[in-house]
Amino acid sequence: MALHNQVLLVISLSFLIFQFNIASPIPISYISLSPYGSPSPSQSPSSSLNYEMPDGNVRLGDKDSVNKYVDSLMLTSLEKTQQFLINVVEKRLSNPSTDAFAKDCLLVCKEVYENAVDSMKKTIVDIKNGAYYSANVDLSALSTDLETCQDCVKEIFGNDKEFTTFYDWERKVTVDAMEKIVGFSS
Repeated sequence: MALHNQVLLVISLSFLIFQFNIASPIPISYISLSPYGSPSPSQSPSSSLNYEMPDGNVRLGDKDSVNKYVDSLMLTSLEKTQQFLINVVEKRLSNPSTDAFAKDCLLVCKEVYENAVDSMKKTIVDIKNGAYYSANVDLSALSTDLETCQDCVKEIFGNDKEFTTFYDWERKVTVDAMEKIVGFSS
């Protein structure tokens, strides 16, 4: 709840400052750019990340098959999220030209992605224990964490290709995992 209030405060203050043109001498058009401008695919820190879905060959209704598949999804997602934190979020945070609003947003993203990693780990444990309801709750928390960052990114950076690509992929993974486990009860 406190994190949600912080995100709303950052977004509200950003809007007010830029609405009334009392911001630092940074031009308003900066808001729609990432701190690196528009990186080409070869220069993008996340371009080395492969956002493909794991093999979706799973037999619905077969707990072992679903468990292995969801476990595979979560392990892949866990790895990609940790890479994204290092290759994109941390690099942007360490860039001295990143302004205060962008840093606040990136810190929010860092925190919620770390929470998302925890949710992925909990989902793996829940699936192993057959606690599908708990796994569904963890996946819902994961989805909320991803949306929190994406909302902040859209407000501060506009259409940031790296974040949007990662968010879209991560959302597909989360929805796919939820769809696979929804049929089982704990």
